[in-house]
Amino acid sequence: MKLTDWTNNKSAIADARQLQNTEIYKMMQEVLAEETPLSRVPIPFGASPTDFAYAHGMQKGYEYALKVLKALGAEAPEIPQEPEATFSSSNQNER
Repeated sequence: MKLTDWTNNKSAIADARQLQNTEIYKMMQEVLAEETPLSRVPIPFGASPTDFAYAHGMQKGYEYALKVLKALGAEAPEIPQEPEATFSSSNQNER
């Protein structure tokens, strides 16, 4: 299941919000926020660019996962409509 599938289900959102409002969940979120990969294993001075890129990717992936957990209790955002191409004469270059 993808996040968009979850957030299109009103009862799933309501259940997630109920869980997110509990004290134990809030405490768990605090622990997760403090246990980021870079706070646990900092990048040593003089690390190679590859090591830095790997650590950066792990950190960003972890941050994204936390955002997804938070988004489970949010309404699905509206998907913007693509603008319609009109190809009117005012949009064309005259030669």
